[in-house]
Amino acid sequence: MVGPTAVVLWLMVAGLVVVAYRRPEKKHRLGLRVGVNIIAANTPRVIMALVIAGFASQILPKELVAEWIGGDSGIRGILIASLLGGFIPGGGIISFPVAVVLYKAGADIPQLVAFLTSWSVLAIHRVILFEVPMLGARFAVMRLSASFLLPPLSGVIAAVLVALVQNRPLPL
Repeated sequence: MVGPTAVVLWLMVAGLVVVAYRRPEKKHRLGLRVGVNIIAANTPRVIMALVIAGFASQILPKELVAEWIGGDSGIRGILIASLLGGFIPGGGIISFPVAVVLYKAGADIPQLVAFLTSWSVLAIHRVILFEVPMLGARFAVMRLSASFLLPPLSGVIAAVLVALVQNRPLPL
């Protein structure tokens, strides 16, 4: 069954093919070649990330995950997830399978929101590899100082929203 996301993506592909074909340079062939190269480069990574996620889901101690970042962990779990997320290297190809594994192991939505926000905003590996060398340590310290509260704040906001939607007391 094809979902709405796939339909939207295929419509975008069709629209871009038409636009590229109508260009005087006929860029549609080059666009297809570049797209196939990107698929070829990323398919092994996606497969390995999903295999890793499958194995991790089987060996990760569910009791430990539930205790540390589960529904009853409250603000402590949000802070732990905020810290953990900043140290997950790589792009979405790594972090989202990790988030799925954590969710299936007992992590709750607010903690996962904090985890993914931390991965997105803090990303210590990107700070070390790109930000400090390209923009300098002063900039990196200023940016991290300005944004380090975002992951826990997003987790708390998610906890409030979950409590409102599920009509339950706030687990903080």
